Amino acid sequence: MRALLCAVVVAALTSAAHADVLLLDGFSYPDGPITTVSGGAWTAHSGTDSGATAMNVSAGMVLINQDDVTAGRADVNRLYNGGTTVAPATDNTTKIYSSFTISSSSLPINGDSDGSYFAHIKSSAANEFYGRIGANTNGAAPGTFRFAIANESWNVANTVEFPQDLSLNTTYTVVSRLDLATDQTTLWVNPVSEASLSVTATDALTYSAGAINAFALRQGTSGTGAPGDFAIDNLRVGTSFADVVPEPSGLVLLGAVGLLLRRRRCR
Repeated sequence: MRALLCAVVVAALTSAAHADVLLLDGFSYPDGPITTVSGGAWTAHSGTDSGATAMNVSAGMVLINQDDVTAGRADVNRLYNGGTTVAPATDNTTKIYSSFTISSSSLPINGDSDGSYFAHIKSSAANEFYGRIGANTNGAAPGTFRFAIANESWNVANTVEFPQDLSLNTTYTVVSRLDLATDQTTLWVNPVSEASLSVTATDALTYSAGAINAFALRQGTSGTGAPGDFAIDNLRVGTSFADVVPEPSGLVLLGAVGLLLRRRRCR
């Protein structure tokens, strides 16, 4: 029996070690502009990451500050681990998944239900953004909002809203998948598996010559829309659903096996 339990432990730990995570960030930095406090792990590709326009880290979370239409706030990105790149124009097999926890302290700007996007996959080419994740109030009850997804261009014709009214000051897990075989992006909110309820954007996606190599966070507007204010944590990017929504870790299974062994010794 002990040999069998040990085999289970080895299998669990081996499975946990096989995760292909491209990026993992818990934002455990000091408070301040993210490009500074992260030691350069995050870099700004638009706006100025200082003063009133900074994207700040506070209490171990990164803050998206876009509850009005003020332009020029910092947009930042972090390269995938080890300089990993994906060539979307020729790669017809890879799927790029992301997940993060998020809470909102203000609704998308009043007067424009289309909102805007605050997170996306980034190409090495300038201004090439894919799998845009945002928030708006389209279809939502008063005082609530919805997360939405677009493949490439954020506008009312392209965005697809997740069909759940969401509350302020509540933490949700948002998961996305860009499938390079279909050139479509899928969005989940609080999924338990890849088969959980999801929505998929179908607007046309045109790849540039640049390779996908980073994940980005954005403070900005589209037209007159703005997504609101958010606190984001626990960012993960990988090439499988399990990379970004992990099953119970090997350590949890190890603890359970240890409990079984102790029970056997007590008999």
